[in-house]
Amino acid sequence: MEALLHVNHLEKNLDEFVLKDVNLTLQPGYIMGLIGVNGTGKTTLIQTILNLYKKDAGDVYVNGYSMEEQEREAKDQIGFVLDKNVFEESLSVWKNAKLFGKLYSRFDEEVFRECCERFQVPLNQKVGKLSTGYQVRFQLAFALSHDAKLFILDEPASGLDPLFRKELMRYLQEIVEDGTRSVLMSTHITEDLDRIGDYILLMKDGRIVWDLQIEEVRERYLIVYGTKEEIEQFRQGKVIYRSFGEYKNYAFIKKDMNIDYGGYRTKQPSLEEVMYCLEKGGYEDVESDDDGDAERYVEIYEEREICSALVYANSSHCFSKYGGAFRYGCKTND
Repeated sequence: MEALLHVNHLEKNLDEFVLKDVNLTLQPGYIMGLIGVNGTGKTTLIQTILNLYKKDAGDVYVNGYSMEEQEREAKDQIGFVLDKNVFEESLSVWKNAKLFGKLYSRFDEEVFRECCERFQVPLNQKVGKLSTGYQVRFQLAFALSHDAKLFILDEPASGLDPLFRKELMRYLQEIVEDGTRSVLMSTHITEDLDRIGDYILLMKDGRIVWDLQIEEVRERYLIVYGTKEEIEQFRQGKVIYRSFGEYKNYAFIKKDMNIDYGGYRTKQPSLEEVMYCLEKGGYEDVESDDDGDAERYVEIYEEREICSALVYANSSHCFSKYGGAFRYGCKTND
């Protein structure tokens, strides 16, 4: 079966930040989570995959289409939900859908209406007046309405209330249920991926530290509790991080599969705990060019005119986002 997303040796240099030799493959029917501390390159990776940043090296294929050579066909396969609005804020939800729906070969107005009704998105409301949660609902409704196969979400749950966050996760599970669509989601709310993720990509300093099934993450690491002396002397497996406190002491370890940990007081760590302990204790299987001080990581955003994720130039339409507004141009065949 054709991978819905294949990234091969992708690199991007933004002067103060470098995306380094990123490789990933996402098959139909799965949810892949992208995690890492702020500034590790999650947003930069997504923007480079979407061709918002021009890559320096590597290849991106979406459902078999090259993002470099077949950009229109590749982006026709993508639905996105971003943490920043890329639609025309002065137009209503319905007028935005009519306008940008022209860019997609399979956009269905009736499906869009049905999705908006389901997500309770008011069609006549101006997009700029929508709350953060309703902008996410609108973007998701639009993505579903043009029969996207690959859904790319960048921090979609930021600013959402807990109730709609749960609803959003349920919608994402429904998207992949039929086995023909997949989701790539960047998020700092790792508990969502604990519930619905199939694969987890952990990033640090512009690199993929590991790409694992969620079950593999759970099998790889363990938290072991004990007294201060017990934790100091604990050597059963690779100890990555030790924590000592007034009420509890623990060791975060990479398990040795030949050791039975049944005699110890243990806990399966959450993704948040895995990320925290690796950040504190050191990342395995990855080389870093600095001293690992997370506070020095800087997320790079270029202040320049770039095409938005749903926008591309072709023989009949060209959209570009500049200064918060969209310019729409049509070529006529006189």
